[in-house]
Amino acid sequence: MNIPAGSLTIGGLFVGLAIPLWHTSRFAVAHIKNREAILQDSKELLPLAAGVAYGGLATATTSGLIGFTTGAITMFGNGAGSLAMWGATGGETTLNARSNLAELTGMGNLVLLLITVMILGAWKKIPKKAKPHMRQGIVAGVLLGLSATLGGWFAALVIPTVNSWGAALVGAIA
Repeated sequence: MNIPAGSLTIGGLFVGLAIPLWHTSRFAVAHIKNREAILQDSKELLPLAAGVAYGGLATATTSGLIGFTTGAITMFGNGAGSLAMWGATGGETTLNARSNLAELTGMGNLVLLLITVMILGAWKKIPKKAKPHMRQGIVAGVLLGLSATLGGWFAALVIPTVNSWGAALVGAIA
């Protein structure tokens, strides 16, 4: 049960960038006239940001159900984005933009699985209006987790940190 999330096409990159840009541009335009409420209403973007963070981290696992899901999201995102770009611009979109080089260790996967359990446990209490934003953020995070910017940041900083947290957790408990 392994669909590797090995590469991101330009079409997948388009989808990964389009989701957060859609939400942030709608948020920004809604607050052009009402600038005082921008800080108060910025909590509307938190589910999207949390989803992007989780999706980016989930890309670093290469097998199992989470790896299968990130691989499927990448495959469908690449296809949908390539179709959208080809239809809108007629350009070539199958060029691989980036591949993920860093992976979670077994101990890092423990932390990812614990975060997954926390999200699933809290899912019922998450406001109904925030759930679609979080799901869309997860899709964007998975796709951007393979990009040079977010994926590089995750590979350089987040993945080693999560791996060390897992090692510390196992060392403290086991």
